[in-house]
Amino acid sequence: MNRAAQIAWWVAQVEAARTAVTEAAASRRRPRAFGGLDDEPRRRAARVAPLPKVPPADQVIRGHTITGGRDEERSRSLPASSAGGGGGGPPPVRPAARAPIPGGAGGAGPGAVGRARQLAAGYQPAVIKVLSWAHGTVRATKTGQYVQREDVPLETHDGRMLTDREAVADEIKAWSVNFSKRAESQDVAAVRLMLRGVKDTEEGRETYEKAIAAGFAGHRYAYRLDTKSSGDLEARLVIALAGPAKERFRVREERVGDHEKQFTRKCFDMASEGKIADRIHAATGIGTQAIGVSPGMTNHGRNGVTYRLNKLVEHGAVVDDKGKAIANVADTRVAAREWGPSLRSQSVRDTMHLMLSAKAGTNVEALRRAARSFLQDRFGDHKFMFGIHVDKEAAGHIHVHAVIAAKGESGQKLHPGSETFREWRTAYAQHAQAEGLRIVATSARERASSQSYGPKDKAIVETAERPRTAREARDRAYAADPANRRLIDNARQRIATARANPISLPKSPPARKVVNESVSAWRTVAAEQPANPIAKDMLERLLMAQAIGGILQAIGRRVEQITKEDSGMAISSEQMAKDLRVMNEAVSRTSDLLVGETKQQFRETSARYLETLANRIDLQRVQERGVERLSRGEVESIVGTNADRLIERAQEIRLKEEREAASAEQIAARAVNAERRQEAGVALDATSQRELRAERSIVAGSQQAASREAREAAAAAEAARAIAEHPGQPIPAALVQTDALAKLRAEQEQVIREIEASERATAQSTKGQRLV
Repeated sequence: MNRAAQIAWWVAQVEAARTAVTEAAASRRRPRAFGGLDDEPRRRAARVAPLPKVPPADQVIRGHTITGGRDEERSRSLPASSAGGGGGGPPPVRPAARAPIPGGAGGAGPGAVGRARQLAAGYQPAVIKVLSWAHGTVRATKTGQYVQREDVPLETHDGRMLTDREAVADEIKAWSVNFSKRAESQDVAAVRLMLRGVKDTEEGRETYEKAIAAGFAGHRYAYRLDTKSSGDLEARLVIALAGPAKERFRVREERVGDHEKQFTRKCFDMASEGKIADRIHAATGIGTQAIGVSPGMTNHGRNGVTYRLNKLVEHGAVVDDKGKAIANVADTRVAAREWGPSLRSQSVRDTMHLMLSAKAGTNVEALRRAARSFLQDRFGDHKFMFGIHVDKEAAGHIHVHAVIAAKGESGQKLHPGSETFREWRTAYAQHAQAEGLRIVATSARERASSQSYGPKDKAIVETAERPRTAREARDRAYAADPANRRLIDNARQRIATARANPISLPKSPPARKVVNESVSAWRTVAAEQPANPIAKDMLERLLMAQAIGGILQAIGRRVEQITKEDSGMAISSEQMAKDLRVMNEAVSRTSDLLVGETKQQFRETSARYLETLANRIDLQRVQERGVERLSRGEVESIVGTNADRLIERAQEIRLKEEREAASAEQIAARAVNAERRQEAGVALDATSQRELRAERSIVAGSQQAASREAREAAAAAEAARAIAEHPGQPIPAALVQTDALAKLRAEQEQVIREIEASERATAQSTKGQRLV
C-alpha cells in the first residue's frame, strides 16, 4: 500500500470518528427512554473496512501513527470503545457519561424508602471493594497481568485494548513515570537506652522506668531491662516513632570511620535525639552527656510491630507503656493490633486494584458500559485499565477489575475513606441503572448485614484448599506449614461468618440511627407491598437488630449509672439486684430468639455489662456488712458467675486443642507414609527430586504442626486446671501459647480490673476498700 493510500485510509478513519462524535452529541440532546439509553448511535457508528497491509494490530491497539509516533488524538477524550484493535477499522463509539436517574428506576423515590423499594423489587446492592494497592512498576505490572489472566482484554482510560501480558507491562511502564519515589514510612524501631553509671538496684530500675516514661511519652513502646557484665543496667525497647500531635521521631543513617574502614550506622536526627535526652534529664536529673539512645532497625506497619516485639521477647518478657506484660507470640499479635491506630503508617501507593461486583446473570455488556462510565466519572483524571471476569459466575457473581493510577494528572492522589466508598457506590449504582441494570447503592448497616470478608481471606483459603497447577507443591507446603494454620483457620471463619450473614448488632449511636431509619423505610414498603417476601423478611431482620440495639443501649446506660466512680447515687445492693434480674430476663428472652453468630455476639456483649453489675452488687453487699478490706480469696469469690464462665471457656479450649493435636498427628502420619511410598516408587530424575523435596517439606511441616499442637494441648489442659483452682488469678504467662488462651487471660484481667474499679467507686462514700 503506497503512502497516498495510507493517508486516504487514515482520513477515512478521522471522518468516521467525527461522525461518531456528532452522533454522540446528538444522542445526548435527544430525549431518552426512561431507565435506559438509546443505543442507536452505537449501532450506526460509521466503520471503514481495513485496507490490505495495514499497520500491525498491536500498533493500532497501542495507538501508534503511520510514522511510528504516538497518536495525539488517542490521548484526548474522544469517544472510544471496548472493542477494536487489529481486526478491522475503528472501534465503536464510546458513549458519553450517563446522567444519573434521580431516585433510581421505577419511581422508587429518594432516600431510605426509595432504596428499600428497589431492594424489595429485587435490586442487588452495589458492591465496590479495594482489593489491593501496589508500589512500584513490578508489583503494579503483576496486578495488571492478574486482571488480564485467562486472556481477558483490558480497556484503558483512553479506549485502547490491551490483549496480552506484554501490552499490560508496556502500559504500566508508561504510567511509572508518575510513580512515587519515596520509601514507606518508618513506623517502629528497636532502640537501646543507656544511662551511664546507673546500676542494677531497685533505685536504678526506678530511674530507668522514669527515663523511659518521660523520654518516649505519648509514643507506644515496650521495654526490657538487662544487666551488663559491669553491673550497669541498659534498656532494650521497641517504640512507635509516631507520637502525640505531629511528633515523629526520625531515624537516619550516617557514615563513620575513615576511608578504609568506613561503615554505616543508624541514629536519631538531632531534633529527635534532643527531645528524648531533654525529657529524660528533666525527669531524672541525669545529664544529657550521660544519656545514650541508639536506634537499630526500623520497620513498617503492624507486621513490623509484630516482628520487632517478637525479637524483643526472645530474651525475656517485656512491659509496654500501659504496664501490660508481653511474653509470647500471642501477646505480640495483640499488641500490634493495639498499636496500629497510633502508628500513622503511610504506605507508598502507586496503583489501586478496584473491584465492582454484580450477581450472576447480569448482562455483561451493560455492566461493561456501566463500569466504563463510572470509571470515567470518578477517575477521569487518572489513568486506568479494566476488564470483566465471568469465571466465578457459577459461584453466583461476576466482577469488573480495574487497575487505577493512584496519582492523577493534576497531582492529586487517591485516599479513599468511608465517605468516599459511599460516593462511589452511589455513582456506580447510577451508571448501572442508566444501563438498565438493577443495582442500588445501600450500606451494610441499612440491611443489618455483617462485615464481608476481605480479598486476602479468599486468597489464603483458595491457596490452601485448591493448590494452583503450576505451584501445587508450594501451595501444599504453605497449607501444611504450622505457622500458617491459624491464619488459614481464621480466614475460613471470617468467610463462613460473612456467607451466613448474621444480624449485625448496632452497638454505637450512629449504627442505631441508621437501623432506626431503615426500619421506618421498610415499614413503609411492607405496608405498600404486604405480599412481598423480601420486604417481610428484611423488616423482621431490622426489627430484631433494633430490639437488640435498644436492649444493649438500655443495659449499658443503667450499668454505667450504677458503677461509675463519681456517682453520687446511694443505691442498695437489693435495688441493684432487682435491676440485674430485670436485665437478665430481658437478655434471656432476646437470646432465645437469636441463632448462630448473632446470638453469640449478643451474649458476649450483654454478658460484659451484666458481669460488671454483678461484681458491683457483691462489693456493695460486702460494704453493707461493714467489711473494709478485701483479701485475694474474697476477690476470687466475688468473681462468682465469672468463674464458672471462665472455667467453661478453659475446658472448651482444652477439648479443642486436644482434638487438633490428634488430627495433626494423623496428618503427620499420613504425610510420612506418602513420602515413603513416593521414595520407593519413583525414579530420581530432576522432576522427581523436586517433587520429593516438596513432599519432605510437607512432612516436616506436618510433624512440626503435630508437635506444636501437642504442646498447646498440654498448655490448655494446665490452664484449665489453674483456672478451676484459682479463677481470680490470671493464667501464667508461660501457658499462653494460643490466641484463645491469650484472649481468656485478657478476660480474667478485665474481670479483676472491673472489680477494682467498682471497689474504688464504693470507696467514694465509705472508708476505702483495697486489695491486699
